[in-house]
Amino acid sequence: MVQCTAMDDFALLDHHASENGPATASPILSIIIPTLNERDNIEPLMGMLLLALPDIAWEAIFVDDDSTGGTSDHVRALARSNPRIRCLQRIGRRGLATACMEGVLASASPYVAVIDADLQHDERLLAQMLKLLKGGTVDLVVGSRYLSGGGIGNWNLRRAWLSEIGTRLARLACKADITDPLSGFFICRREVFERALRRMSGQGFKVLLDLLASSPQPVRVSELPYSFRQRQHGESKLDTLIAWEFGMLLADKMIGHIVPVRFAPFGMIGGVGLVLHLATLWIGLTLFQFDFAVAQSVATVADDLEFFPE
Repeated sequence: MVQCTAMDDFALLDHHASENGPATASPILSIIIPTLNERDNIEPLMGMLLLALPDIAWEAIFVDDDSTGGTSDHVRALARSNPRIRCLQRIGRRGLATACMEGVLASASPYVAVIDADLQHDERLLAQMLKLLKGGTVDLVVGSRYLSGGGIGNWNLRRAWLSEIGTRLARLACKADITDPLSGFFICRREVFERALRRMSGQGFKVLLDLLASSPQPVRVSELPYSFRQRQHGESKLDTLIAWEFGMLLADKMIGHIVPVRFAPFGMIGGVGLVLHLATLWIGLTLFQFDFAVAQSVATVADDLEFFPE
C-alpha cells in the first residue's frame, strides 16, 4: 500500500499525476469521502487516489462532520494548492449516509463514488469500476468483501459474525441480488443516486443499502472483489448507536411505508411509561390500600421520576 506521509511528497506526486491527467479539467468522477476525525488519513488517501486514477479527471469531496482533530482545516489547507480537493464541513449534523447524500448534491460529475477515509477500501478498483459504468451495461458497481476473491481482512470472530448477520438482514430490504449490500465502497451513475435521493431515509451509515432499497426502479449492479484493509490511523466508529441506526434503517425500508419508523422509539417509551404507571397504581391499591386518587397521584409521580430523574 502506497502512502504519502508529508505535504511535500503529496505535492510532488500530484504534479507528476497532473502531467498525465490535468487536475484542473472538469471532473467526470466525484469521489465522496465522509470524514470524522480522520486528519492523518487525508494525505495518504489522496496519494493513493492519484496513483490509482492517473488518466481520469476526478475530484475528492471530503464531507466532514465537524471533526475535533482539525480534519476540515487540514483538507482546506490541501485544497488551496490542489483544485481536485473540496471540503464540505457540516456543523450540527452527523451521519455517514447524509454526508454522502450532501456530497453528491454538492458535485456535478456524471459519475459519483463513495469511499471511506480510513484507507480500508481498495482505491485501485476505481478505474475498473468506472470503466464498467462507461460500458453502459450496469448502473452501479460495488466493491464486495464477500465475492470470490475478496475478504474481510483481520476481523475477529465477533465482528465477522455480526457482519454476516447484518448482511443477511440487509438482503431482506435490498432490491438487488448482491453479496455485499453493506459495502461502503461503490460507484454509480449520478442519475441513479438522484432518482433515489428523495426516498432515502439518510438513517445510519449504510448508504448503499439505503440507495438500493430506495430506488424507484431496478438498478443494474455489478460487483468486484476486494480485500478489506486494516485501519492505519484513527479509530473505528462501530458502536451500539450505529447498530441501532442500522436496525432503524432496515425497519424504515421494510415497514416505513406502513408505520413511520420514527414513531417506534416514542411508542416504546410510551409503552414503558404505561406499564410503570399501571404497576405503581396496582401496588398502591392492592398492597398499600390507598384510595384511588392517592394511588393515581403516586403513579403519576413515578412517571415523572422515570422520564425526569433529576
